[in-house]
Amino acid sequence: MTERKARAKSAPKVGQGPAPQKKPRNNYFATLMSTPEGRELRRQWSTKPRNKPGRPKGVPDGYRKADIEPIRDKAKKEAEKVVQIMSDKFEIEDVFAQEALQTAVEVMRTPGETRERLSAARLVLDWTKAKPAAKSEVTIGKAEEFLASLIEDDGPEA
Repeated sequence: MTERKARAKSAPKVGQGPAPQKKPRNNYFATLMSTPEGRELRRQWSTKPRNKPGRPKGVPDGYRKADIEPIRDKAKKEAEKVVQIMSDKFEIEDVFAQEALQTAVEVMRTPGETRERLSAARLVLDWTKAKPAAKSEVTIGKAEEFLASLIEDDGPEA
């Protein structure tokens, strides 16, 4: 077989280079790393300890501190009202228990981690709602009744 001829190409634009659509690379850090002084400066920047890195403590993902504070204030006021109603309805006299409930309700009402909100909800339910009777007691009671009925049935025959 014979080799194919190369495709005919248009003449390059004068002064524009081979690819005029590409922007030249002007990455600051790439040019900085080309000299020993620049590498040393970059090393100093990388190893310098940060003053306060990341979000402030207690601020959930997606919020700024200034954005979350009014939401927390509103949740705190709602929590006070809710706990007052709960303490009247369920006769919670202990001041510390009321404070813990208020904090839990506040955590439930503010946006944040789902795990924290669920544990707060569990705490509120533990303090306000009675737990249902265990099913094992009912099962044992039925089993005992069944055995007693068997003994009563076998008693006159023996």
